[in-house]
Amino acid sequence: MTTPAATAPAARPAIGPGSAALVAEAHPTARMTLAGQLRAFGFASVAQVGWLDDARREIERHTFDVVVCGDSFAHGGTGQALLDDLRRSGLLPYRTVFILITDEATYPKVIEAAESAVDSYLVRPFSTGTLLDRIEQAQRRKAALDDIHQLLEDGRADEAVERCLQRFASRGPQALQAARWGAEILMRRGRLGQAQALFQSIWDSDPQPWALLGVARCQLDDGAAAAALITLQRLLELHPDYTDALDALARAQTELGQFADALDSLARALAATPLAIGRQQRLGMLAFFLGDRRQAVELLQRAATLGLDSKMFDAESLVLLALAAFERGDADALHRQDAELRRRTHAAPDDERLQRFSHLVEALRDAHDGRDVSAEVARWMQDCAQPHFDAEAACNLLAALAALTQHGALPPQPALVQRLGLRFGVSKAMSELLARAAEAHPPYAEQLRQCEAAIVQRIEQALHLINHGSPSHGLAELGELALQTLNGRAVDTAWLALQRHGAALPEASEWRRRLSPWRQALTAMRRRPLLGDPRLRPAGGIALAVLNRLNPLAIAGSAA
Repeated sequence: MTTPAATAPAARPAIGPGSAALVAEAHPTARMTLAGQLRAFGFASVAQVGWLDDARREIERHTFDVVVCGDSFAHGGTGQALLDDLRRSGLLPYRTVFILITDEATYPKVIEAAESAVDSYLVRPFSTGTLLDRIEQAQRRKAALDDIHQLLEDGRADEAVERCLQRFASRGPQALQAARWGAEILMRRGRLGQAQALFQSIWDSDPQPWALLGVARCQLDDGAAAAALITLQRLLELHPDYTDALDALARAQTELGQFADALDSLARALAATPLAIGRQQRLGMLAFFLGDRRQAVELLQRAATLGLDSKMFDAESLVLLALAAFERGDADALHRQDAELRRRTHAAPDDERLQRFSHLVEALRDAHDGRDVSAEVARWMQDCAQPHFDAEAACNLLAALAALTQHGALPPQPALVQRLGLRFGVSKAMSELLARAAEAHPPYAEQLRQCEAAIVQRIEQALHLINHGSPSHGLAELGELALQTLNGRAVDTAWLALQRHGAALPEASEWRRRLSPWRQALTAMRRRPLLGDPRLRPAGGIALAVLNRLNPLAIAGSAA
């Protein structure tokens, strides 16, 4: 459906009754001065905080029209780090204007602020008029995109994309940002080819780093990690300190099995933003599954200290801290993580991911306390055959199984390990990560390394039948392998065989019916990050809360 281009920006929102502002500034005198200026502009409510953690909590709990934030806080915290985390986690509403105030405007600082999409950047000293002017300019920019935002709020995503494309083609108000929104929506809808083409068009017309990162993100979500690696290396040659690109590079390196390089990329990103809770957790998670418990526990505990009550804190960290506590026999730490997960699951009883975390840690606690946990194996066997059971869950369960078996709390479970290895051994890299997760019990690790080779052998045997005169037999072999193992590589290969040979096979429609739901579910799962909460903003993505409400399974269906 075609919609009007709507090139004229909407009227500037007024500052007046009902408007609210937050001043986050370490220096009391500067804080009071800024608050007085905002009240003089007409803000009805102005909150003041002097600590970074207090600012984060205020923004989580209340909605502000404007946030004016200093760039230097005690203990090394910065307004830039706060903004990065808020954007990444989708905690800052679209209409909130974020003004960053600093004592210096070095080139790296200005570039970093631009990459974080700060609404305005002010250098002290500045006049009252300048502050008001920056607020009004930012509000006008947001108003220019409000029609697109409203289409998204109304659930009219396809119309929003068309409006974005019209705005970009006509070079209307905020054309570049509109194009970025359009590409992001296309990605969330699973239309990766169109999204990549749009990101490339943006880069070609105005080489913004986020545009080339968008190209790489599309390649990653489309399963082309090697191509994404090349794109990201090119981007980092031009912008070596672009932390979101380092995050994406670590994802590509992990998917390619370049684990040492992935750790280095995440460490570089964290060094540039030392208070970024998300980056601390991702580095800690990868270090844990690669066997470096000391570094993992240090990072994950630091993240918990900084933001346990923050929405940016990922409960996966609690699972890994509990696993480490079980391995070293630390009952107090294990019970603390168990209690915290119970608290979270009580607050969110419908969150399947949280429920799975809590059940796993409860089993570790029971085993440590001397209770029999062998009855859990049947539930784990059933759970790992469900569509929502992902690679993160597999790594957690394998680490737990290895620890329980090695400590004598559970007899060996080769059947469960085999099921996990066959389902998630979609590549040598993934098989190696699974094996590393289970390294505490070496027989499991060796078993997992053999699973990927077994899958490849059976796929090759089925393809040989298809290509040498027995397509029906070969397709049946592939289909049964896919449905028995739920291996994404087997499912994709069976689907491609149907596309190529289905017209000549009477049973093709039945195989399509049986494979289609799993193909859609596995496609959606493949587009999630391997480590961390998939609901958080991806590196380089737009922190626009309405986009996060798009159903991931619907996304996969639209791409099928």
